[in-house]
Amino acid sequence: MVKIVHLSDTHVSHRRFKNVKDSWKINNRLTWIEEDYCKGFQKAMEQAAEIKPDYVVHSGDLFDVPVGRNLIGPTEYSRAFVIKVLREFFEKTENEVPFITIDGNHGTYLTRNYSTLEFLKEAFPKMFFLATNYHLKQAIFDDNPLIIEFDDVKFYLFPYLKFGNLQSLEDSYENWVRNNQEPDNSKISIAIAHGMTRGIDLLNLLFQYDYDYVALGHDHKQQRIKKNMWQAGSTEKYTFTERNQQKGFLEVDVQKGKDPIIVQKNIESKRNMIQKNIKLTTDSSVIDLESSVFEILKEFEQPFIGETASRLKITFEGTTLLNNWWRMEDKLDDIRSKIFSAKYNILEFRWDAKDLVRTAPTSLKKGAKIKEYLIDDPVKDFERYVRDLDMDNQKLAKVFIEKGAKIIEEVFSVPEHSTESED
Repeated sequence: MVKIVHLSDTHVSHRRFKNVKDSWKINNRLTWIEEDYCKGFQKAMEQAAEIKPDYVVHSGDLFDVPVGRNLIGPTEYSRAFVIKVLREFFEKTENEVPFITIDGNHGTYLTRNYSTLEFLKEAFPKMFFLATNYHLKQAIFDDNPLIIEFDDVKFYLFPYLKFGNLQSLEDSYENWVRNNQEPDNSKISIAIAHGMTRGIDLLNLLFQYDYDYVALGHDHKQQRIKKNMWQAGSTEKYTFTERNQQKGFLEVDVQKGKDPIIVQKNIESKRNMIQKNIKLTTDSSVIDLESSVFEILKEFEQPFIGETASRLKITFEGTTLLNNWWRMEDKLDDIRSKIFSAKYNILEFRWDAKDLVRTAPTSLKKGAKIKEYLIDDPVKDFERYVRDLDMDNQKLAKVFIEKGAKIIEEVFSVPEHSTESED
């Protein structure tokens, strides 16, 4: 039997600069939210040292950036912080507990053959083990396994790979898995993968093969997928959809041929993520909105304290007049500036109106006389505007015209138009 600590999605170096109070814990060096993610990783590793496992497994997204084609790397502060935390962990465990990780979709230069994890391998060459995104690509190309083997266990590594709807890529990936990644019956077999069952980035073979344990990352909600397969979840709340989720990691006892024994470990954060709802009607005015928002803000009226300041989101639902909503958004911008300049213990303030129905005034609705329009024919006018741009990609121009026409018809309830086709 081996004991592992399974954590994931620590997103160290995650920063927010939009909708956030311009207040640094350390001026021009560290933001409060960046520190939250550093602390999440630190708390997990401190508890891991107390558990004294045989291995620590991190199933991807150790760092938050780079991501996709955003080539901005982790801050120097967060890089140094991770080295410090890992050094303390290895010292506490007397350099007897290897740390094994893979590339996720975050913290990876997907457009380069380089990973931000490589400098950690250089810092701890005997204790830090990894498989990067380009290691996976090379393994598929060479038809070689991607495995890290110890005396008692084999780790089968599956860094992030989104094959999407590319059937040829999925077929190549599946052939590689069949040829190289089938579990070894002679040793404890543990798979480490970054992907979600609801996405197009997790191969079905992982569910069919008899790994003794499958350590998953990517989904920030800690949950059991199968008796031998778990998402460890994230160590800090990332989006407001996670505001009610318990964050932490897993302690796992793995024995050959038996169901793993899972103990969920919690990580507590002092920072609250709070979401409030406001319902609007077509009779709601800007003054009504302002009054409703400041009623919510009353519970946050206290001096700003960076360690405990809340992250607040207001969602708007119901129906409002379109021209009223434009003025309301201006007012919300004004309210945000007041929040960040006055005595409110709020670090982040944002709003979401995706479920709010915006309707045109009665004078612009179906049945109104055409002379009441400022523009005689808004759909045709929009089409002329797009064509005047003289776009090189005419297919894209056609898409803009068709989508724009639908939006205008929906908002102003104008009669349907047919746009000219142009290849």
